[in-house]
Amino acid sequence: MQTLDYILSLIGQYGYLIVFFGVMMESMGVPLPGETILLASGFLVQQGALDLGDAIAFGILGAVIGDQIGYWVGREGGRPFVLKWGRYVLITPERLGRAERFFTRHGGKAVFLARFVAGLRVFGALVAGISRMPWRTFFFYNALGGATWATAAVLVGYLVGGSLDLIEQWVGRASILLAILLALAIALYLGYHWVSTHPEQIRRVAERLSGGRLQAFLQSPLGLWLRRRFSPRRAYGLTLTVGLTLTALFSWAFGSIVQDLLALDPLVRVDNTILSFVHSHSEPYLTLVARIVELLFAPEVLVPLSVTVGTVLIVLSYRRGVYRGSLYGIVLITTVVGAEALARLLKILFHRPRPPASLQLVYEGGYGFPSSHATVIIAFGAAIWYLFSLRPRESWGGSWRAKARVGLAAVVVALLVGLDRVYLGVHYPSEVLGGWALGGVWASICLTAAEVFRRLYEGEERASGKEHQEPQ
Repeated sequence: MQTLDYILSLIGQYGYLIVFFGVMMESMGVPLPGETILLASGFLVQQGALDLGDAIAFGILGAVIGDQIGYWVGREGGRPFVLKWGRYVLITPERLGRAERFFTRHGGKAVFLARFVAGLRVFGALVAGISRMPWRTFFFYNALGGATWATAAVLVGYLVGGSLDLIEQWVGRASILLAILLALAIALYLGYHWVSTHPEQIRRVAERLSGGRLQAFLQSPLGLWLRRRFSPRRAYGLTLTVGLTLTALFSWAFGSIVQDLLALDPLVRVDNTILSFVHSHSEPYLTLVARIVELLFAPEVLVPLSVTVGTVLIVLSYRRGVYRGSLYGIVLITTVVGAEALARLLKILFHRPRPPASLQLVYEGGYGFPSSHATVIIAFGAAIWYLFSLRPRESWGGSWRAKARVGLAAVVVALLVGLDRVYLGVHYPSEVLGGWALGGVWASICLTAAEVFRRLYEGEERASGKEHQEPQ
């Protein structure tokens, strides 16, 4: 706690300068406790010594600018320069080598992941510069990671400042866990992408390892069934299997939330506690931001937008004689409009009142479970991601990286909308969770059906084309 007390006294004396320069220097490569500085600034916001918005803004600026400086130092000076002068700030060849291996495995995403790991945060920008990572790629992940990390650290210090010493001990462990989960998610996605595009290589390797036993099993009735269920090329193969699995998982989550709602289990019992806490820590500028998010992503905006865009796509594709545009339009309309209708129907069935007016920053009446905002934003984001996933690789936005960024953006927006509804006090947390789960169920059903239909239709077209070519 001596370090923390010293940082608190420095911030109390010099204010935002310590927040900005402390975080900036750590991001440049100087091993300073940037995370602790942000936590301490959040605590001082709670005490009324700093402004929350300014503390977050200076933290983000320090993180992004510091990383930019570190990037150019690594790029212009190279590895010898970093090792020569880095020894004075505890940058050793072994530590730099571990960071380089981490960046080699994860590429641009390592810039984002490194922000949440104290041991890598110091090296992130330097290694990116040494490896001559494209500046645009670095800037994107740097800005995203810096904004997320700085905002989260300040908010943690602000919300739980009374236990700042305990938070300081555990925040590093939580950051490492988050980085591991993110890395695991990325690894799973890359693994799936590689497996789906290299089935023959996997088959040959498996045959070498197992001899003839694997081939014999694959020719058995059970093996043939499994091959059909997990074939990445068949309409009723991997696509249907993954879709049904996601539908089952989201249905299980929604059913669990409904069970808690009906039995008044712990999830529901903490609803009022969370809303009371959030209401007591509301800020006018946060309320303004929340209102803007609410207006931009409300069902009253997304449903007409989806219907309009979907109708335009259907009409244009009909005139041009191209079925794909019609598929896009039907998927968008069905997924979004169906999610809104399903949420409204379940509101009537469960007839759960919204939180009391005393906990609402913006009054809304009617029933609350499940949240229509949360349901529709999940369905809308999933539909947009699916449409992007169908773009050819050579077209704009067709690379898997671009598609992954669209998916990440959809997840982030869905989280913001859900948190926004809880912050405004118009929904209990359990209602938002229920909306997310319901949106996942409906989106999984719609998109799985759309993908199966697309594959069947294109398969028939290819077969028809071959038939027409045979007589020639």
